[in-house]
Amino acid sequence: MRTPCVIALLAAAALPVAAQQPTRTLTKPLAEYGEPFSQIAAVRELKDGRLLVVDSRDKLVQLINLTANRATKVGREGSGPGEYGIPTQLFALPGDSSVIFDPLNQRYLVVHPDGKPGASFRVGDEPSAPPRPQQGQRPEGGGQMMRIGGLGFGMPRAADARGRLYFEGGGISMGPNGPVTADTAPIVRYDRTTKVADTLAWVHLPKNNASVKSSGSGGNQRMEVRIGGRTPYPARDAWTVLPNGTVVIARVGDYHLDLVSPTRAVTRGASVAFTPVKVGNAEKQEYSDQSKNAGGIAIMRTEGGPGGSQTRASTAPPPFEEPAEWPSTKPPFNSNGIFATPAGEIWIARNRAASDPIPTYDVFSAAGKLTGKVVLPRQTRVIGFGAGGTVYTIRVDDDDLQYLQRFRG
Repeated sequence: MRTPCVIALLAAAALPVAAQQPTRTLTKPLAEYGEPFSQIAAVRELKDGRLLVVDSRDKLVQLINLTANRATKVGREGSGPGEYGIPTQLFALPGDSSVIFDPLNQRYLVVHPDGKPGASFRVGDEPSAPPRPQQGQRPEGGGQMMRIGGLGFGMPRAADARGRLYFEGGGISMGPNGPVTADTAPIVRYDRTTKVADTLAWVHLPKNNASVKSSGSGGNQRMEVRIGGRTPYPARDAWTVLPNGTVVIARVGDYHLDLVSPTRAVTRGASVAFTPVKVGNAEKQEYSDQSKNAGGIAIMRTEGGPGGSQTRASTAPPPFEEPAEWPSTKPPFNSNGIFATPAGEIWIARNRAASDPIPTYDVFSAAGKLTGKVVLPRQTRVIGFGAGGTVYTIRVDDDDLQYLQRFRG
């Protein structure tokens, strides 16, 4: 008599998690910085509550006291000590220090807790073996990965409490006839203490995720690599890292989380129910409008020529090009909208119809269980988190200027 009940329970456990979860609504910010930004790439809350803020388009790093509405510039543009070409990602290091990734100079700049720039360093120049796939994991596309940012993989995407950096391969490999695009990429962990890089997992990329353009010949060759921004509403996995080093991967196929421990043990979460959003004319116009102010970095490297080898980068969005093919639906989540909080929660931005102006985030526990959702005011999105449940958001006005806000989550 008990067997049918057990079977029924197992079947129920396999069903997707319904979206009937507690909802929190953020309405009025605790503070908003008075001066606008052009393109906030990253924020990081220090222990005293001040914020490091990176504006990649204006090539500016500031230490901001949001309560006093006061800012101090950190470092300056350039290639010398304490300088950066294009500041992008910003991560915490042990001891309340921070590190800024600068793809133009292909190095990292340390920022001390007082906001003063410190030494620069490069990752991957050490004599350690390049990362290789783990047994049983084989990247599609194969070949040797291009070197961006010092290692044979892409730009840094996260850091854990120990200061280890995490990267995603750029989706481009070197084949026998030159660069080719791939549809999977590795997640690689780099330990600055041991100088060891290892592959933890693989993520699926959308079609046409990257492009390579080559021109010139002989000793004057120019190659332009552009990663991201090639596919409307890309259906790709998203990932982030918890403070303890657990990698969280949101799988786009059936929207579930894979939690990969520091020892590579994988825990699969329950699938999350969602209704696909159809891509109609309004969504196509939405994508076109968003492309005009899209972020991203174009890296151009010129080999040879009168000036020798040169690397240039640009944060300006490329001209909008009508896609050859539009997807029929949006993926369940925004692949750029996944965040880990200091307490170990995971926030993921849901995709929505163009007619829906209300941003919504699914919230998961550190164990990968869906625990609720958070609703934000219109024209805002999450950019980071602080201590005690603090949430930092970007508000975009009608002129596409960005304002930094602090909420109590």
